[in-house]
Amino acid sequence: MNKVYRKLAFTNIKNNGSLYLPYIISGIVTVAMFYIMMFLNNSKGLEKIYGASYLTSIMALGVRTIAVFSYIFIFYTNSFIIKRRKKEIGVYNILGMEKRHIAKLMGIETVTVALMAIIGGIVTGILFSKLSILLLYKILAVRETVKFEINFSTIINTLIVFGILYALTLIYNMMQIKLANPIELLRGGNVGEKEPKSKWLMAIIAVGCLAVAYYIAITTENPLNVLSLFFVAVLLVIVGTYLLFIAGSIVFLKMLRKNKKFYYNKKHFAAVSGMIYRMKQNAGGLASICILSTMVLVIIASTVSLYIGLDDELKARYPMEAVSYVDYLKVDENVDTVRDHIKQIIEDEGRTITDEKTYGYFNMLTKQNDNSLEKTSENDSLGNGTYVNIVTKNALCNLEDSLDGKDIPELTDDSVAVYGMKKFNYDSIKILGRKFDVKESKYYKIKKDAYISSGFTNEYYIVVNNMDTLTQIFDLQKEVYGDRAFTFRNTIGFDFDGTKQQKIDCVKKINQYLVSDAKKEIGSGTAYVEGRAENEEAVHTLYGGIFFLGIFLGTMFLMVTVMIIFYKQTSEGYDDKERYEIMEKVGMSNAEVKKSIQSQVRMVFFLPIVTAAIHVAAAFPMLRRLLKMLNLTDTQLMIECMIGTLLVFLAIYYLVFKLTSRTYYKIVGNQV
Repeated sequence: MNKVYRKLAFTNIKNNGSLYLPYIISGIVTVAMFYIMMFLNNSKGLEKIYGASYLTSIMALGVRTIAVFSYIFIFYTNSFIIKRRKKEIGVYNILGMEKRHIAKLMGIETVTVALMAIIGGIVTGILFSKLSILLLYKILAVRETVKFEINFSTIINTLIVFGILYALTLIYNMMQIKLANPIELLRGGNVGEKEPKSKWLMAIIAVGCLAVAYYIAITTENPLNVLSLFFVAVLLVIVGTYLLFIAGSIVFLKMLRKNKKFYYNKKHFAAVSGMIYRMKQNAGGLASICILSTMVLVIIASTVSLYIGLDDELKARYPMEAVSYVDYLKVDENVDTVRDHIKQIIEDEGRTITDEKTYGYFNMLTKQNDNSLEKTSENDSLGNGTYVNIVTKNALCNLEDSLDGKDIPELTDDSVAVYGMKKFNYDSIKILGRKFDVKESKYYKIKKDAYISSGFTNEYYIVVNNMDTLTQIFDLQKEVYGDRAFTFRNTIGFDFDGTKQQKIDCVKKINQYLVSDAKKEIGSGTAYVEGRAENEEAVHTLYGGIFFLGIFLGTMFLMVTVMIIFYKQTSEGYDDKERYEIMEKVGMSNAEVKKSIQSQVRMVFFLPIVTAAIHVAAAFPMLRRLLKMLNLTDTQLMIECMIGTLLVFLAIYYLVFKLTSRTYYKIVGNQV
């Protein structure tokens, strides 16, 4: 008897190959991607890479993300298959098979498919694991010999994760059979839909969710709130998109039906009326395609932007080869001793100095109230404060290469110039109670130390006439802030030649000096150095890992999108076949039916991708701020990567839709 069940199960899988083959292939790819990501996360070779902690965190995030979406995706595609097979199962029931026999048959089928997907995925993952780690090393610019290896703990974890997943799909299928009577099973996917009502309240809620999400994305400037509110905006977009397609689409289609000129066109009549009746079923698929398309566009565009702009990000974070920061508890512009010592160390190491910058300034966190910069309390949020840099004209010109003294107006003891992330729109400014006239105020982005501004809503560079005035403001803030007073900083930067290792050795010697001998020269202040070459590998590891994960997840989401489109086209083909045959019988010509089908396909094609493009456009301001926190300040590069990603995705999306449409046309029959 068991042989009969097994033979029948294998025959069923073979006869339903058009449904099961894509399901099995997508399962194999999903399992392989999970195995590869976990393999990379557990790889001992990656532990040797500088910045491995970044890489481990990124890969762990990838493992969790793939696991979650694997469950969602496999359940989603399984629901399409079980719907199409209900009629077949109903026939078995009518012919005398009890539900327990059908359950046994379904169990064999599910186990067979699961074994094919899991074993095939693990084998595929093992075969491509070495290629994946070589690709990752290539992205990270790491030269390591990679040996072929099989990670047995990764195999066990993969078996557990996907074994549970397919067991849950089996339970779901059993419940579908148990709860349905034979007549319902025979009707299967041909169950008619009542005309859905226009759910205006749900449609309004959908528009409200999207409006709030767009408002958050466009208006949120506080960098500390950007990250947390980003996930709130994402959740609102997901909810709003599903409600929009479920309720808003019905409202929209009924509005089209009221437009007699549009509706009573032979091309649109059947498409609009059919979509109204089946929008409950279509809405979930269309919304899923829209959300997944948005995720693909956002993830790939963002990670590609970060990777392409890697050199600029490195220079933004580390503006010179060696930058020493020396903090004083009092204003001390005599930094010649420390600077000369550092210069001598560089020359003793055999390096040739190509550029040097020395500038002193102090910064403090204030609370802006109109034109007044006031003391912050200990309970004030850091991100809501205004970050103020008090500098002299000479110091600002040294800080920013593109400025010279002629760009800044002549100042007095009672006047300042204000440059910052936004224009200071007042004629005067009060700094902790002291009033100054504002000679000039304009938006100006300071490139060096730009990474500091990513943590604050507002940042200003306030230029004073000389060190005496700066000292007065510094002493005033010491009096106002007391124990929380800020220090005066001298920044000493050098560019010099040499190999990467020579530069790293040079920075190490500078650091040894700063943490020992320099302490005697700066009193109770602090001093440290940051080297570009020393941190280059860690930056490459971080951004390269993010890029690899972005491409990996983008590929997975694209695959999920393709499979949803395929199953949606297949499902709709079976649903529409009889309807279009009836239309021909009541008088519509084959050509008219074909135009109606093409009209429906175009509507279904454009709706998700247009909505996804709108989502991405609305999200761009928030994405720009998120990427700025990762030192990417080139907005033009972000726009170019976003547009390029959108165009490539559109081409792939159109190609996939054309190919899957053939499946739809084949099912519908001679109407096309």
